[in-house]
Amino acid sequence: MWDKLFANKKMVLGLSPMDGVTDAAMRFMVAKYGRPDVMLSEFVSVDALHFAVGERRERLLKTFYYDESQRPIVAQVFGNKPELFAEAAKLIESLGFDGIDINMGCPAHKVEENGSGAGLIRTPKIAQEIIRVTKSATSLPVSIKTRIGVDKIVVEEWMETLMEMQPANISLHGRTLRQLYQGLADWEAIGRAAEVVHKMGGHILGNGDVESLDEAIQKCEQYGVDGVLIGRAAEGNPAVFVKKSPELRDQRLKWAIEHAQKFEEIFGIGNFMPMRKHLAWYCKGFDGAVELRSRLMLMNSAEEVEGVIHSFLN
Repeated sequence: MWDKLFANKKMVLGLSPMDGVTDAAMRFMVAKYGRPDVMLSEFVSVDALHFAVGERRERLLKTFYYDESQRPIVAQVFGNKPELFAEAAKLIESLGFDGIDINMGCPAHKVEENGSGAGLIRTPKIAQEIIRVTKSATSLPVSIKTRIGVDKIVVEEWMETLMEMQPANISLHGRTLRQLYQGLADWEAIGRAAEVVHKMGGHILGNGDVESLDEAIQKCEQYGVDGVLIGRAAEGNPAVFVKKSPELRDQRLKWAIEHAQKFEEIFGIGNFMPMRKHLAWYCKGFDGAVELRSRLMLMNSAEEVEGVIHSFLN
């Protein structure tokens, strides 16, 4: 899948995985209006996949829901036990995904403190073993999403470590673990990483602070990456992958209604809270946005959202 993308595209554009954000409803909207080349799911714990039973397991598997419009679709997982990655890989392949991505970049303390996510940068041998075991358990391409270091930039050494295992792709966020999402992404470091990855025969996508299609093109040309993952700029603007500027008010609010309806269709009625943050992201950049956003934060259904927005527009 990755090889085909890189062979056919001068620049690969993808939706970056974001925990609690890039669920199936958001990916539906991005697939319909942005049409990126690849999308990644929210990450799921390999430990949870192993131990969860009953209703909890059903909720976890809902994270892996997708429809055909979202292809190619890659499932992302995290953890620190190689044997559980092998088990997860077999499940992901059985679900029909196009690839598996191993998260080695999440900076959340509850994830990294036990050696998962970006915590794997501290334990390169374990990181390599996770890649090796995952690849051996599946015929799907295995890719990595990671960061430029823990408390200092170590891209050259870290890229060499990962490339020894020949992943199908590396997506690199230009901040260290300690930075979380503060400060600016270091694209100079991403550029140096690209040199190492290409020298060792691999492919790399850059990630961090890309706000538009034009900026993605510029980053590829300037820093030599094979493409870009866009994350936060897609919040409230699913067309960021094809449009050079954010849509106007009416389009954003029509998207908000459609997104809410799709969320309910997939996840059912009675659990609308996760949708509210998306409604907030759609409400920006126009007169009356603050007041409308305040009202939408109280909504409990797509029907209520549609009523409030129609009232606002009329």
